[in-house]
Amino acid sequence: MSKKTWFTLILFIALSLEAGIEAQGQVYLSHRFLTRGADTAEIYINCRWYEDSNGIIWNGLFYSSDNGKSISPKRKRKWHEESGIILGDSVPGRIFQLPMQLSTDTFGISYDYGVNFGLKYFNNIYYPAAGCMAGEIYIQEAELPFGIYRSVDYGNTFTWQNSDDSLELREVGTLPGELYCYNWTTMHGPLGLAYSNDYGLTFTTSYLEFPGAPVFDECMIYRGAEPGEIYFVIWIMNVEIYLFHSFDYGQTITFQSQLPYPNGEMLYTGGRTPGTFYIIQRFFPYDHSILYIYFSRDYGVTYTTYIHDLDSTYTQIPTQSTPLQPFSCFPNPASNFIQIDLQHPQSEYQVSLWDMQGNIRVSSVLPVGRKQIRLDVSDFHPGIYLLKVTEGASVIGVEKVVVE
Repeated sequence: MSKKTWFTLILFIALSLEAGIEAQGQVYLSHRFLTRGADTAEIYINCRWYEDSNGIIWNGLFYSSDNGKSISPKRKRKWHEESGIILGDSVPGRIFQLPMQLSTDTFGISYDYGVNFGLKYFNNIYYPAAGCMAGEIYIQEAELPFGIYRSVDYGNTFTWQNSDDSLELREVGTLPGELYCYNWTTMHGPLGLAYSNDYGLTFTTSYLEFPGAPVFDECMIYRGAEPGEIYFVIWIMNVEIYLFHSFDYGQTITFQSQLPYPNGEMLYTGGRTPGTFYIIQRFFPYDHSILYIYFSRDYGVTYTTYIHDLDSTYTQIPTQSTPLQPFSCFPNPASNFIQIDLQHPQSEYQVSLWDMQGNIRVSSVLPVGRKQIRLDVSDFHPGIYLLKVTEGASVIGVEKVVVE
């Protein structure tokens, strides 16, 4: 079986299963149900809403203009009829939904913040990206012929850009003509990141390694707000998630934070304002969803949390704010020692400090009930280290530490 045929089969299976599974990490499509809008502080969320007394599950398209502190439903449809990927355009109120009606050849366009959608068709649509310029949308498909297509008129017409079957379409950049793909010839690191600045006609591939995470199972990328800015979400063993960031198209990569443990559905996007990044964790514990919206203003280092309980009567419910990281570390930068304070110690914890080559430099055990511990870093070379706190086999937190 050729690579092109195998690639097409995998994509078809993934889309076929999307209607009946809860996405958890390894499925690319599961991370595109959140998108930024055109204006500052705007986000859209497309997710399962609630199950009614007849057992019908309803899907909701939600909108926020204040970084997720409050959200309001814009559209309600049966989940098996409409629950596709959403992508924000650069014009306020305009968004794309691909696929629409859970069919691989349909996509919808809304001009009124997601209240109404016009339906369009384009063969079998797999990986989409959109939003750098008004009306611009990229689609990768495998039939007519295989390749990447581009539209600048909201999907009325498309032009064929590229037929390289080793590329997987992922994201647009912040400047006209910029497009990111993955090079399919690499799997678990380093990451083959293919970049185009001529609307996908030609690509150059760079092979990126992530500090402290040379091997990973899944990597997702999201554009930032400035030229060359990229966020990388790295999954390791489907249980650890890390956020990395670059200002220079991936030439220099920095660790930002460990992200919430992947219980439920995890959604991500960069924001319109420099430094903003969003994470949404969605649970469906019984008959409706609960959303945890983590919002960062400092490139994903620290977060404010907003909680929304989406029952069948939801309009807007007061939110709560809680810290994301379960411990604090200071001083940071440090020169002689770092002190770790746990907020709610409940068992025995292992505290370790790692260098960027993946070596443990110092490690200690925090006994049950103890809240504080100090690690000596006086003989460390200046640089960046990763502090990891674990409970048994579970990682409960990671933080970047600078030693001067």
